[in-house]
Formats: sequence, structure tokens, C-alpha cells
Amino acid sequence: MKSLRARLLLTLGSLLLLAVLAALVAMDFRFQELSRAARREVLQALNLAVLGVVDEDPEGRLRPTSALAEPRLETPRSGLYALIRPRFDAPSWRSGSLTSTGVLLDLDAAPGRRQLSVVRQPDGTRLLAFAQGVSWSTLNGQRRDYVFIMAEDQAPYARQLHDLRGQFLLGGALMLLVATLVIATAVGIVLHPLRRMERQIAEVEVGERARLEGDWPRELRGVGKNLNALLQAERERAERYRQTLGNLAHSLKTPLSVLRTILSQPVPTASEVAEQVERMQDIVQHQLRRASTGSLSPGVAWTPVLSVLDDVLSALRKVYAERLLQLEVTGPDGSAPDATLTCPMDRGDLLELVGNLADNACKFARRRVEITLLPWVQVGWRRPGFELRVDDDGPGVAMAQREHVLERGTRLDERVPGQGIGLSMVAGIVAGQSGQVEVTSSPLGGARFIVRLPGR
Repeated sequence: MKSLRARLLLTLGSLLLLAVLAALVAMDFRFQELSRAARREVLQALNLAVLGVVDEDPEGRLRPTSALAEPRLETPRSGLYALIRPRFDAPSWRSGSLTSTGVLLDLDAAPGRRQLSVVRQPDGTRLLAFAQGVSWSTLNGQRRDYVFIMAEDQAPYARQLHDLRGQFLLGGALMLLVATLVIATAVGIVLHPLRRMERQIAEVEVGERARLEGDWPRELRGVGKNLNALLQAERERAERYRQTLGNLAHSLKTPLSVLRTILSQPVPTASEVAEQVERMQDIVQHQLRRASTGSLSPGVAWTPVLSVLDDVLSALRKVYAERLLQLEVTGPDGSAPDATLTCPMDRGDLLELVGNLADNACKFARRRVEITLLPWVQVGWRRPGFELRVDDDGPGVAMAQREHVLERGTRLDERVPGQGIGLSMVAGIVAGQSGQVEVTSSPLGGARFIVRLPGR
């Protein structure tokens, strides 16, 4: 059975049925006990009434001397019978109701003892009989033991019990029906949050809803929270893979352009081709590792910044060789850059950071791109960080656009090839390293991108 609702209804219905049946059995048993006790009291009272009006006749037999208070004792086959007999002897008196009945009442009771029993007759009739032993003092001064017997046919009682059982069963069935409806309603109310959650999950599956919403019961609150976390993780994973594919395509553009330039030469250099192929392989491995871990590579190795700058500019000089751009790297106040500056970052991440900034500057520059490498020192750092300034003499970035230029997919000039991915990659890498990125105006007349990455 796959339905939780059906399981609950079946379980609760079974328990309810057992409870009702147990209640009916208990009520039936209790009714029989009370009825038997009541009939015993009646028979005992009638027996005492007969005992109060009996006396010894001239023949020495006990028999009522006046009319009995219960007329059924004088009505033949009335179902109420009385008998007096000496103990271990033939009856001395029989009520008129015993006439032509063939009822046998061979009960015995010692003087002072009382006995209630069911007597089955030859025709199958069942009588409830009460026998009381009495020691009687005769007229000649002797004592003689008698047994006073009062019996009642059980057929009327059996009919009443049958009717009552029918009423019990009918009442039990009605009670079971009402209780089942109540339980079904209660189960529906209890399972309503589950059905609501099921509907929302179905809406999530078809894309109509992004997450589960609503005030869930305490028992489902954790499930809803975990499902939302799972959905969020899946969305982030899908977005990360999508961005990784875009980043991969974007990162491969530069080495592919370098390869195109090398292969266009009359005699391509095999070492240069191998270098670019190896770089492409490193880029692919780097992006796949980032896609699987969901984060930047841990900065356990300190990468020399100047060597990465040299590699990037070497590749860009080949890509933009036809434009005759001036690409140079300087240190503070135009001096030589500090070759000892390192960064606690994976080389692949640093290549993406510097490469995208420099490539963006080359796209918009007219003649010149200048990269300035400066140390960044703060109190408490054992090693300095660095500040990287990338200037170009292009059109620059308007003040209103500087807040959006680092967003993914943003392109300021549709005439310039690109997908608006490179600068967003820069922003992501800088954020992952707890750094800062700023867009200002360059002294060269174009844009200046400033990146500060902390030391440790």
C-alpha cells in the first residue's frame, strides 16, 4: 500500500473496529451479568413471598394457604414456575403454571443455602432457577428440610438479549461510521501540509516555483528547509557549471588567438605551439577543478605576480600584434616592478585575473596599456599583498556605468568583440580572495582598473 493516507485510515480504522468490538463484547457481558443479578433478586423475592404464605396442611405437606401475589404462578405455561418439595422426596406443592408443562426442577439446596443455576429441559428450554433450602418445624415438633424452587423461562430474556444485541450492533456500526468519517477528516487535516508540499514540489519540477514556501508544521519544517537548501545547491551547481563553460570558452580565446597568430607565420615555431596547447590544457583542468569544488583553488602556494604578468603580456602582444599596442609593466613611480611580490593564490586564478584585466584594456586601448604593480602593506601581515593598476588610453568608463561594468554579461561597447564575461570573472576571483576592485579614470585618458589583494 503506497498511500500514506490509506495506511493511516486502515490502521486507525482497524484499531477503531477492535475498540468498538471490545466495547460491544464488554457491554454484552455486563448486561448479562446485571440481568442475571436482577433476575436472581426477583426470583429470590418471589421465593420469599411464597415462603411467607405457606403452612403445613393436615397431611403434613407445605403449601400456600392464601393466594399468591404473582398471578403468573397460577397461569399455566406462563413461564414462571414455583415448587416446594421435601429434600430428597417428591414435591409437596407445584404452582398452577407447571400444569401440563413437563418441566423438571430437580434442584437441591441444604437448609440455609441458596443456589442459582440454569436448568435445561428435555425440549431444549432453558430455565433460570433459584433454589433455597429451608428447615421447617412440623406440627408434631419435628424438623424437616424443604427446598423452595422458583424458576423462570429464559426465552423472553433471550429475545430481549437478541434485540439488545441488534441495537448494540446497529449503534456500534453507526458509531464506527461516524468515527471513520471523523478520522478521515482528521487525517485529511493532518496530511494537508504534506499535500501542499507535494504540490509545491511538483511546481518546482515544472519550473513554476523556485523554492518551497509557507509556514510548515514543526515536523515538516526541517524537511522543507533541507529541500530548499538542496534546491538552492542544485541551482548554484547548475549556474556554476553554466558560468564555468562560459569562463572556459572565454579563457581559451586568448591562447587560441595566439595559436592563430603563430600558425599564420611562414614558419610556425613548434615550441610556441606546444606552449599554448599546454596553457589551454591548464585552463581546462583549472576550470573543471573549479566547477567540481564550487570555489576558487585554495591559496596554499604563493605565486610570483610578475612572472604571471610577463606570460600574459607575452601572449597579448602576439594577439594584438597588428594594432602595435604598447604594453608595459612598471613599479612605483615608473620604476621596475618588484619581482619578489607573491600572492597566496593558485596560478590559474591569478592568470585569469590578470589576463582578463589586461585583455579588456587591450580591446579598448588606442595605443597604450600600462600595468602598475605595487606592494600593499598592512599592520599584522607577515607578507605584503599587492595592488594592480591597469590603465589604457581608450574611451574610459562613464561614472554611471562603473557600478555595472563588473556584472556578468555587461558590455559597454557592442562594437568590441566579447560576451561580457571577463570582468565578472575578475570580480569573482577578487571577492574569493577577500580583495577589492575599483574602476576609475586613468591618467592616460581611458579607464583604470585597480585590484587590491591582501597579504597574510
